[in-house]
Amino acid sequence: MLKNTKTREQITQLLENSNTPLSANEIFEKLKDNKITLSSIYRTLDTFYKHNIITKETTTDGVSVYSILKENHSHFLECKNCHAKIKLDYCPYHKINAQIKSKHHFIVDEHNVVIYGLCNNCQSSNN
Repeated sequence: MLKNTKTREQITQLLENSNTPLSANEIFEKLKDNKITLSSIYRTLDTFYKHNIITKETTTDGVSVYSILKENHSHFLECKNCHAKIKLDYCPYHKINAQIKSKHHFIVDEHNVVIYGLCNNCQSSNN
């Protein structure tokens, strides 16, 4: 069990209340008034990741973003142009996971997915 520190508590609360995954720099910007250093944020994220408290994904521009690992996980659509994020209110992979189990006798117990494309606004501006 991890020791509960003020920094860990603040990062956890921020990630729990976020509708989208956040990068270390985004966390730093949101918590900079609390005098938390960027290196403390990276250390905390690394610890959380090693203890399966958070998930880590890499965006198309190579930035790592983090989310709290929840029973009710989330999936996002992200525009490659403006980086707008749309949270899906369902998991499109439940059926696929069942097919994988049936066909390959493999139980998927976790997955992290961001689907990249162009949002409606960027599609309109490209025409």
